[in-house]
Amino acid sequence: MRKMKNRISAIVVLVIVVVLAAIGIYTRNQTTNHNAATSSSSIKTSGSVAKKKETAKTKAPEPTLIVYYSNSGTTQGAAENIQKKTGADIVEMQITPAYPSDYSTLTQVAKKQINDNARPKITNLPDLTKYRTILLGFPTWYHRPPMFINTFFEQANVKGKTIIPFTTSASSPMSESTPFLEKMAQGTGAALKEGFRANDDQATTRYLEQAGLLKN
Repeated sequence: MRKMKNRISAIVVLVIVVVLAAIGIYTRNQTTNHNAATSSSSIKTSGSVAKKKETAKTKAPEPTLIVYYSNSGTTQGAAENIQKKTGADIVEMQITPAYPSDYSTLTQVAKKQINDNARPKITNLPDLTKYRTILLGFPTWYHRPPMFINTFFEQANVKGKTIIPFTTSASSPMSESTPFLEKMAQGTGAALKEGFRANDDQATTRYLEQAGLLKN
């Protein structure tokens, strides 16, 4: 009887040892799996952060020049606003003979120049050599660019340049000037972009951001 009890006790002890050993192995496996998962998660996070940092790097804007003409001051205000946003160089075109300040007389002169296919003289035509992008600003007269913009395309060396036109108008969109600009740019070697109407500050900022021209 005593031998039987000893045998049972031995079996119970053996079972307990086996159970404890199994629990130990299971616990170690769970710990290992948890550590591996944590390590894997850290790598993904690190990679994600690195990717975000890489994405945050922005390409520096290429050398840019703002060339504009303003009669009433509206286009000048738009050009100076663009200059603040881009950090570009800026020059105001001087036209000879000068346009009258009186709007009624101005419209008559502008209409006559269109009818005569005139080429008003730009007395301070800028040197574009060091620039890659030209922001070309003008008021819209009679639903088209003024005739001195023809002069600009014909006399300035715009080959290899990206030309981004902008206009100021109470109602005329840039799309009205686009066909005239496309014709002017033909054969010059310039890349003419769609351009924008610069009366609205938010629209101007949005366009410049999409074009990669906003300064850092």
